[in-house]
Amino acid sequence: MSVIANRNTAQTPMTGAGLTGGQVLKFIDAPRVYIKASDTTPTLPAVKSNGSTPTGWTDLGIVEGKVKVGVEKKVKEIKTGIDNYFRAAYTNDKTGTLEFSLTQFDDITLQHIAGWSTSNVNYSVVTAGSIVTFAQGSEDLNQQAILLVQQNKLDGKEVQFYSPNAYINFSFEDSGDQMMLKVNCLLPFFVLSPFTKEQMLATTIFA
Repeated sequence: MSVIANRNTAQTPMTGAGLTGGQVLKFIDAPRVYIKASDTTPTLPAVKSNGSTPTGWTDLGIVEGKVKVGVEKKVKEIKTGIDNYFRAAYTNDKTGTLEFSLTQFDDITLQHIAGWSTSNVNYSVVTAGSIVTFAQGSEDLNQQAILLVQQNKLDGKEVQFYSPNAYINFSFEDSGDQMMLKVNCLLPFFVLSPFTKEQMLATTIFA
């Protein structure tokens, strides 16, 4: 009996092009996260970033490892009878999240993530430089627009994930030989023109 060699065993890639051109062979993601004040009118960046900071956004610095994008739908099953025959299903809980870690958690990054400014921190000039003391824990949940850019190292294709009004929480995390700022974002639903349906996260794929 000969060894079977076909598309099933070799997993030959798709040859057809999609709406954004050729489909990626594998997505080896290189992430960067940007932040700005909440968008009262949700607006997507119009162009591929290709490694540059999108207009109007602030770069949060080095992202350690991968970014976790969570779009979760909990499903409720409808069953009937003593034997619990499955009849139907519906969703009763939808949640969107972004989780990432930043290695640069100096004063600029902390101010953006926590929503602090020089008007609500203890600020004292010591030398030509300065020191800043943050009143850790005095802040509430910070609400900001978040943009996650993921670029494929293999072919340069880019995917952008956008939330106009994320609820941001953070913690300090010890990872191996370094301390990092771990950020968790909860993503409320919103309507993005020209769409009419609500969404928790806008995902844009650039050719």
